[in-house]
Amino acid sequence: MNQSGKMPNLKWAPRDVFEKILEFAVIPTFDLILDIEERGIILLKRIIPPYQNLWALPGLRMCKPEEIEDTLIRIASDEIGLEIEPCKRFFLGQFIGKFQEEFGRQDLSTGFAISLGKESKPIYNPKHFKSLRFVNNINEIPTNTGEMYRFYLKKHFHIKRA
Repeated sequence: MNQSGKMPNLKWAPRDVFEKILEFAVIPTFDLILDIEERGIILLKRIIPPYQNLWALPGLRMCKPEEIEDTLIRIASDEIGLEIEPCKRFFLGQFIGKFQEEFGRQDLSTGFAISLGKESKPIYNPKHFKSLRFVNNINEIPTNTGEMYRFYLKKHFHIKRA
């Protein structure tokens, strides 16, 4: 949130401009492991590229003039209908996603984990996802999970075991 405690007005590039950006620039994105007590980590089946028709974590790109916390709040709210406290995040690492589609898109993803109480009731965004499931350990990660998300899940489960 900005200094006044409000979410900033985001700047969205028109599609033709965004396609040029995809061709020439790396896109900063954030992905969230949302671990709901007694249920597990939320995975979502994507219907949009990249990672279309694969299991994914909630995530989106950062927009001007957002701060990191703004982006994380927006991801949780827009993608999964949840309120989070971004100050309680745990840094998992970064991943470079390189894609054949979308003009050879390249994302620099930053992954965070946030634990949520069992009262959390996720509702996925039907414009981005077609189903939701929970995983509780590395063996439950579906084989058709995007490479970037598999990276963050494995790091998370490794850290939890340690």
